[in-house]
Amino acid sequence: MKKVKFRDIIGKQSTLAILVLLVLLLSVTTPSFRTVGNMVNILKQVSMIGIISCGMTLVVISGCLDLSVGSVFSLLNVIIISLQQRSNLLAITVAIIVAVLIGLFNGGIITAFDMNSIIVTLGSLSLIGGLALLYTNGAIIHGISDTWFSVIGKGRVFGIPVHVLVFLFIALIYQILLTGTSFGKKIRYVGVNPEAARIAGIRTGKIRTLTFIISSLSVAVAAIIYSSRMVTGSPVTGVGYEFSAITALVVGGISLRGGSGSIFGTIIGVLILAVIVNALTLYNVPFSIQNIVKGFLIIIAIIADIRARREIEF
Repeated sequence: MKKVKFRDIIGKQSTLAILVLLVLLLSVTTPSFRTVGNMVNILKQVSMIGIISCGMTLVVISGCLDLSVGSVFSLLNVIIISLQQRSNLLAITVAIIVAVLIGLFNGGIITAFDMNSIIVTLGSLSLIGGLALLYTNGAIIHGISDTWFSVIGKGRVFGIPVHVLVFLFIALIYQILLTGTSFGKKIRYVGVNPEAARIAGIRTGKIRTLTFIISSLSVAVAAIIYSSRMVTGSPVTGVGYEFSAITALVVGGISLRGGSGSIFGTIIGVLILAVIVNALTLYNVPFSIQNIVKGFLIIIAIIADIRARREIEF
């Protein structure tokens, strides 16, 4: 009998099969799960974290990790809402500029001083989170509803929420970027072996810095969508988003060691996580237990990734 290997279990086809099985099982056992309204609700829930996860995918494939995305989301959220009271266009423009600067800061520090991305972005998480609290004095602020800005988060096209379409569009663009451009190939080369990539003439620092900028811009898009939907800003809105994104990535088969992965895998991971959380919510499972389940998922997925890597090496 042929031995089943771990790398076969965590392949793209297998993660897709797991998602399909979960949906079928829950559709049979939970009538409220298979309603159109619930399915649309799941897509609405995954759009923001999905956009953030797509951006982080590029960072992870390059061999780094961005733990600051949750704090960046919070800061951009309060900036957007505060400026949206003056001008919607100004709010969006400033959010994009701040996102680029944060990406430059993270990527620049990491590459200039050859520092571990986890340490740098962990510091950024605290720094940017503090700025968000300072910006609002720890208070929740409110924006202005019933403007064209609200269409981004509340509008629909042929019954499909606009922000879901934005998520799918960004996922498509990033997938093309990874698989169909020289930049995408360089990201993988840098993630597999940065020293070899440097010797081959690839500017590893520039590539990694660009992935951090893209990651921050992805967070900006998600923050714009959230702000448009909720029309409120909180300095702690994005707390924990970094761990949700990491969980989605590892569940989708993206190796945290870098060099491998795809946007397709990230989307599957985001959907698996969303379906599980949705099912737990329908069964009235407490939020604290849901966090425990997420924790187990990321540990299991990382163990699977380590086992798969070892099999490949040997």
